[in-house]
Amino acid sequence: MCTSKQNNHEQFTSDTLFQFVWSYRRALMPGLFLALARTIVIAPFPFFFQVIIDEHVKSANVAGIISISLMFIGLLFLHWVFTVEGAGAIARVVARMILELRSRIFHKLQFLHFGYLDRQKAGRLLSKYAFDTQNVEQVIMPMLNQLLPNILYSLSIIILLTFLNWQLSLIILAIVPLYYFSRRFFFMRIQVKNRAMREARERLTGTASEYISALRLVRGYGQERNAIGTIEETSLDYARSRTDQIAINNSFGAFATVATQALSLLVVAGGAYMVIYGHLTLGTLFAFMAGLPIILMPVQLFLNFSQQYFVGKEAFYSLRELLTSQYVEDWKGVRKPNPFEGRITFENVSFAYDKTSDPAIREVNLDIGAGEHVALVGPSGSGKSTIANLVLGLYGAKSGQILIDGIPQRDINMRWLRRHCAIVMQESLMLSGSIFDNIRFARFGATREEVEEAARLANADEFIKKLPEQYETEVGERGTMLSGGQRQRLSIARAILRDPRILILDEATSALDYESERLIQDALDNLSRGRTVITIAHRLSTVKKADRIIVMSSGQILEQGSYDDLSHAQGYFQHLLQSQGN
Repeated sequence: MCTSKQNNHEQFTSDTLFQFVWSYRRALMPGLFLALARTIVIAPFPFFFQVIIDEHVKSANVAGIISISLMFIGLLFLHWVFTVEGAGAIARVVARMILELRSRIFHKLQFLHFGYLDRQKAGRLLSKYAFDTQNVEQVIMPMLNQLLPNILYSLSIIILLTFLNWQLSLIILAIVPLYYFSRRFFFMRIQVKNRAMREARERLTGTASEYISALRLVRGYGQERNAIGTIEETSLDYARSRTDQIAINNSFGAFATVATQALSLLVVAGGAYMVIYGHLTLGTLFAFMAGLPIILMPVQLFLNFSQQYFVGKEAFYSLRELLTSQYVEDWKGVRKPNPFEGRITFENVSFAYDKTSDPAIREVNLDIGAGEHVALVGPSGSGKSTIANLVLGLYGAKSGQILIDGIPQRDINMRWLRRHCAIVMQESLMLSGSIFDNIRFARFGATREEVEEAARLANADEFIKKLPEQYETEVGERGTMLSGGQRQRLSIARAILRDPRILILDEATSALDYESERLIQDALDNLSRGRTVITIAHRLSTVKKADRIIVMSSGQILEQGSYDDLSHAQGYFQHLLQSQGN
């Protein structure tokens, strides 16, 4: 296993699939040595045939035939041992290669800029992680364990046959121009078709994943027909690409079969001609006939392997594109405020999402004191969530700067900062697993007592205790086994367990009934003491206890103050109150 950063970099920035495999050459060496040994021990077989026919058959030497046969069997046994051991050694390294590749992909996803992730469908990224890595694995193993050893075997047989009769061996060299023609005419076409198929598959996977995860929405709006139509359209696109891929591979297969059979005919016919006129012994012809299938074996293997190879090559290209993407978070700061108080300052900050013309916020100046509870209110699209995203560094400001405890955000260790923050989003995200696991996700070292205490503070303990398996109850994929209110309470319990210095509540109580909202609001009020809290709210009744309310519209701050002050002023906040019937 490569331990240096340089070798690790070499592995995952290789330009080609072969370079990627080459970067593991040291680990693969034992398996490849055994693969070489297995070819060497059976390389003399055509020579044995010649000796048996030209010498022992002619002289009726039965003992000689038996001795060569025993030698043959002994070498076959060694070949079997080397094959089994070599395949096992190679398989272990290949498994590690793919494991490290998948780990690297998931690691890369943690650092990709959200501007890039926003444009990607989850299914497309899943296709890269699961299917592209599998396709790479399905190329590397047969390439190392079958194709490469058989090429070495074929070369050794060619050398042996050249010593037996160099004139007849020249006919075998006709395979070189056949390979050149195949590369010139077929390989580029196969590569183009495989790239088109890979992209079509990613679109199909992305679209299918999107609609499958939105089945409730589709059925709720009665849009089954439109959804089916969209899926069928992407499926048809994939089917066309797959058909084109099969067609070009079949054309290449037919050409290779005809070419290799014609080459076999030339060798046998030429050898027979030379035997008739006394230029070649019958044993040598038998040696050529025994060796010819071995020489042509790599061609046949590549014929069977070609489609898989080009699929794997295209898959590696897709993975390399992701792994070498420069569109990553540009946070390189190392400073960690000590003590960390949680003061947040925006100085003339503007920001626009990619592919949009209008800025989400413009020239925002805002100072949130350490331990202050600030509520952001305003219509949808006013920039409330953008403020929270910028605080967490999910996006970087286009102009202006953000300060954390007086330190420019670009100088802060962003991973460290996020570990001291917690966010409760409008859509409560749950992971597959138990309720206990989902709460403890905020702090993996938390004890059961701490998890249960967080659940009690979030008013979740009561409903958890009523479940058959209580804290060990499985929540299902994305928490589908729980109601929206239950998921929201678990999300709040997760934030409480985090014990953050900065707490962001993005419509945190929007999915709760009145009684649960009241109880949780009390818990959040207790949790908020001594912490910096940013509440993003649509319902204005939930922000009465905020120290300060920031009213936003069209990415700008219109007014700010306490709930009482703003509700009595003749401003935009009063207009919002009236629109909500307050």
